[in-house]
Amino acid sequence: MGIGDRHQKKDVEAALKRAEAAGLKVTHNKNRHNWGLVLCCPCNDHVRISCTPRNTGDEARKIYGFIKDHQNCV
Repeated sequence: MGIGDRHQKKDVEAALKRAEAAGLKVTHNKNRHNWGLVLCCPCNDHVRISCTPRNTGDEARKIYGFIKDHQNCV
């Protein structure tokens, strides 16, 4: 992620940093309600990240779950 590509919610930003550290690709492509994607390149799976999630904890848990599910791919 670039300098201006930070998520405005602290919980979600921490989860995105952890995803990058785990070897997943984080792309920032602000389009309507989507902030971007977390991609698993080996299996071509992804999860969408909301720009304005209703519950930031749930959004972060969604990212952590994706990281856990794709640990063996990376």
